[in-house]
Amino acid sequence: METILKENEVPKKNVKGLIDCDVHPYLDDFNELIPYLEEGIQRHMNIGKFEKSMLEDMNAGSFTFPKARYANPNHVLRLDAITPEGGVPGSDPVFAVKDLLDRHNHTFGILNIGHGTMAGYHNVEIAAGYTSGSNDWLYDRWVESDPRFKMTMSVTPLAPDLAIQEIRRIGHKPGIAGINLQCINIPLGKRHFWPLYEVAQEYNLPIVLHPDCEGTAEYAPPGAVGPASTYAEWHTTLSLIAQRQIMSLVCEGVFEKFPNLKFNFIEYGFSWLPSVMWRLDKNWKALRSEIPWVKELPSEYIRRNVRLGTQPIEESFRPKDIVELIKMVKAEDMLLFASDYPHWDGDESDKAFLHFPDDLKNKIFYENAKKSYRL
Repeated sequence: METILKENEVPKKNVKGLIDCDVHPYLDDFNELIPYLEEGIQRHMNIGKFEKSMLEDMNAGSFTFPKARYANPNHVLRLDAITPEGGVPGSDPVFAVKDLLDRHNHTFGILNIGHGTMAGYHNVEIAAGYTSGSNDWLYDRWVESDPRFKMTMSVTPLAPDLAIQEIRRIGHKPGIAGINLQCINIPLGKRHFWPLYEVAQEYNLPIVLHPDCEGTAEYAPPGAVGPASTYAEWHTTLSLIAQRQIMSLVCEGVFEKFPNLKFNFIEYGFSWLPSVMWRLDKNWKALRSEIPWVKELPSEYIRRNVRLGTQPIEESFRPKDIVELIKMVKAEDMLLFASDYPHWDGDESDKAFLHFPDDLKNKIFYENAKKSYRL
């Protein structure tokens, strides 16, 4: 499919604006990070002048960047989004502007770094240094290239003190729209994260959770009950992580403690939301003496504090049923449009929402994200 705008072609227009909550920038070459990393980090990671290629295929004695265990049998990136110079899809902000922002008339595109994190890596000092360098690279190369690009800043969930340092270092900068926390083997509701949440609420930045590090390192869980065997299984079970994390946030009292903090779950879908709400409400009514700090129906906290990216949008047997499902749990204000550009399973605004009424599309495409990301 041709995606480059042809000469004199008019981009598709969205009447009331479009905020895309999941655009993935990629490194074309890992060495792009060298100017942003201290030499000690470069040496540890075997990059730049410290590269030790003789060890790269060994299972000991050489650093290996934490990578996903599951390989897409086709390709995880859209091959029609390869840059004009033949670069990695999502590696050229100028091309991304033409291929995504201009084509679909984006008001904003929120960047969630695409080339991987060290969220679950055991050496938190190395992870924090790499994370800071990645944030600076993303800001310099992408956010400053076009005012429509905003970004979520990555932090180190294993070390909240280092995460807080990073938030205080760059969280005030224009263009920073959220805190990309990543998923580790500590549920989000635990007090481990509370100091970080306090600072996030202070900076008025939502917490963003996006699939990335699951199963990639020592402290990154592979799935709800254990590792999958195939990419198809792993990819389908991602929604279970969001469900488990929302339950943790509710039952540990995070939404009561931090009432103004939003949690945006991106790329987990949303059709599972009714069962989570209904089951939590039912159990709270019978067991609330165990969690007296949860003072409202769990569903009320979820509606107020949780937002969900639409991608990968579920395709119901009858297309209009997905709209009815949204109405069933009063989730009209909870959904955020996400294209997942340039990934293989992305959704386009003019194709994935054909059966949605205009007022709901306006909320999903623009109003909900504007409020949640404080744009």
